[in-house]
Amino acid sequence: MNHIRALDGLRALAVSIVFVAHCGLERLVPGGLGVTIFFFLSGYLITSLLRSEVAQLGKVDLRGFYMRRTLRIWPSLYLTVAFTGLVSLFMPIDPPIQATGVVAQLAFLSNYAGQLGLGAGVPWIPLWSLAVEEHFYLLFPILFATILLGRAPRTIALWCAVGCLLVLAVRIVSVPLLGENIGQIYYWSHTRIDSILFGCCLALWQNPVLDEAAWRPKPWHFAAAVAVLLLCLLVRSELFRQTLRYTLQGAALFVIFSFVIWDRGLIARWLSCRPARLIGLYSYTLYLVHVPIIELIRFLRPGLPILAMIPIAGVLSMLYAAAMYRLVEAPAARWRRSLHRVDADVDMVPAG
Repeated sequence: MNHIRALDGLRALAVSIVFVAHCGLERLVPGGLGVTIFFFLSGYLITSLLRSEVAQLGKVDLRGFYMRRTLRIWPSLYLTVAFTGLVSLFMPIDPPIQATGVVAQLAFLSNYAGQLGLGAGVPWIPLWSLAVEEHFYLLFPILFATILLGRAPRTIALWCAVGCLLVLAVRIVSVPLLGENIGQIYYWSHTRIDSILFGCCLALWQNPVLDEAAWRPKPWHFAAAVAVLLLCLLVRSELFRQTLRYTLQGAALFVIFSFVIWDRGLIARWLSCRPARLIGLYSYTLYLVHVPIIELIRFLRPGLPILAMIPIAGVLSMLYAAAMYRLVEAPAARWRRSLHRVDADVDMVPAG
């Protein structure tokens, strides 16, 4: 499976949306949409590589898969957690860091920390979304390598689609049970995993890269899907936002991703340009470190205007991410590729 340059641009778009929202424009810029794009992308890429591995080897090398995931995610994550913890020592934070909270973060349980009665961890790093992805990485490859192995991709896609509907049902049932805590739906793995499963559906059915004669969306399909995303952002009902919104966004992203992968026009050129690809390359570490850097700037320069915050925090985050890539991620990537026996050079970047 060859590297898809336009997907680097989608990574860049996703992390940019999240970054700008956290700089103080969250009322205008939907940071959560950036996370949903990351989720879909992870589902698509991971499942596409699993399909390629089965096609070439006849099986899934689970040991190799988990070693590659560990090398991709853990080094940058743990170093950034250590960096942020060190910075937080010189800043007033509330609530204070507790050991149980840090353990929950490092064990990818931070999105359930409240339900487990765990304390606060290292502040500012949005580890809840990484936890959602890690839970997917833990379970889906095992299912793919055992129960689903040997079944037609479209059959597995159907099961993933059923899973999306089941998650929607769980969200709907959760609304009256949670009451004022309805916002927790946004963070939990069992209520957000469908955003990843929609990406799995595209990897398994009508995949522009792996399936012959796959559906090729027309420009009006793309425009309609973008319109659906925008309409989802305009609806302010909390009931809609915590239930049907994620389902409609997943369906829209199915069309958008398919169009972008096929496209050879202006959109593909923009998403494949060098700046977009560079931001996409650094997107994982950018996602991890941008909030700590924003908070550090706010501590040092209270009242800094948003229009000044965006370039300053952006440059500092890029410098940190570039250093992390050169010193940590690139060496780990070479080791990771040596463990991969399948001809694939798509770099699997988690949502963050």
